[in-house]
Amino acid sequence: MNGRRLTCSTVLGSGTESIVYAVDADSRQAAKIYREPDTERSRRLEYMLRAYRASQFVEPASGHPGLVWPQDVARDSTGTVLGYVMRRSDHHSLSTFLEHRTRLSAFPNKDWKFLLGVASNLAQLVAILHDQEIVVGDLAPSNIHVRSDGLISFLDCDSLQFSYDGEVFACHTVTPEYAAPELLPELSGPKSVETDRFALAVLICQLLLCGDHPFHGIPVRPLDVDPSPETNIQYGITVLTAPSEVDVPAEAIEPGVLPPPVAELARQTFGSGHGTAATRPAAQEWAEALDLAWDDVRTCAHRPGHTYSGHLPECPWCRRAGSGRFDPFPLLSSPTAGDAGTTGAKVSDVLLVVGALIVLVFIVVLLATR
Repeated sequence: MNGRRLTCSTVLGSGTESIVYAVDADSRQAAKIYREPDTERSRRLEYMLRAYRASQFVEPASGHPGLVWPQDVARDSTGTVLGYVMRRSDHHSLSTFLEHRTRLSAFPNKDWKFLLGVASNLAQLVAILHDQEIVVGDLAPSNIHVRSDGLISFLDCDSLQFSYDGEVFACHTVTPEYAAPELLPELSGPKSVETDRFALAVLICQLLLCGDHPFHGIPVRPLDVDPSPETNIQYGITVLTAPSEVDVPAEAIEPGVLPPPVAELARQTFGSGHGTAATRPAAQEWAEALDLAWDDVRTCAHRPGHTYSGHLPECPWCRRAGSGRFDPFPLLSSPTAGDAGTTGAKVSDVLLVVGALIVLVFIVVLLATR
C-alpha cells in the first residue's frame, strides 16, 4: 500500500470470495484479500479509487463512514493486486437485529423505536446513493453494520454498481432472500435502483417485524419447489398482500404493528411492484414514511420500555405476552427499564453530510473536466 509493507495476522471474517484481515500496525484498518485475484477486480478497484476517496463518505465531526470505501489497493511483492485496504468496522452486522436471540444478546436494551431509527437511517443512505446513481446491488444484512446509536455503514463496497468516465461497473452478486423477483430463480440479471428498492422494502419490514421475513411462511397452494423466502418472493406470496395465501407460524409478529404509511409502501412494493418494477416506491419515500412513523411512536403506560406505532390502540408487546406468546422485548418489560432503548437517531445528520460531500465532489469533477 503506497510502498508501505503491511502485516495481517488476524482474520476478522471470511467468505467464499475473500478474507478480511486486521492490519497489525493500525487497529483502525483492515485488508480485504481476494481468494482468487484477477485483472477484472484490479481494474475495478483502480476506478473506484479514481471515482471517490474514502474520506468523502466520512462525516468529519463523528468520523462515521456511511460507506466503507477502499482507501488503497493491497499488492504483493511483485505488484499484483491482492485486494484493498479499508477502514475497520467492529460494529454489529444488521443480521444481529434479525434474529431474536442475537438481538437480545447484543442489544438487550434496544426497543422497537430503535429498530425504526435503524430502518430510517438505512432508507436515507440508500436514497443518497441512488441520487448519485450508485446502486447497492447486493443489499443484504451481511453487508451492513450498525453502531450502538443506530448509525449504519455499508461494507463490501467493491460490489457496489457505479459509473466512471462513462463506463458502468456492475454488481454481480445478490443474496437470494433479498433478491427482487426479476433476479430469480437464476440469481442473475442486471441490478438497478428498482432491485435495490425491493431489497430495501424487505429489510425495512423485517426490522420492524422484529426479524420476521415478510416472505416467510408456507404457501397454501402447492408449489413444485420447497417453500422458502426466496421461493415466496419469486411467486409473490407474502402475508402483507395476501394473508390467505400463506400460513405463518403462530408466534409470528402481526403485520398490523407496521405503521400504516410503511405498510402501504410495502403493499405497493410487494403487490403491483412485484411484476412492475417501476412502481416500487423510492428509498426517499420510505425515509419520509419512517420519519412520520418516528414522530408518532407511543410509549406503553405499563412498561415504559415498550414502544410501538401510534396507530395501535394498545401495546402489541404486552398483548402478545398476555396471550402467552413471546415478548420481543422481554428485558424492557419492567417499569424500571425506562426508555433506555430509544437512543437511535431517526435520520442521522451524518447521512445528510455524506450526501452533501458526494454532491460537492461531483461539482468539482464537472468543473475540472470543462
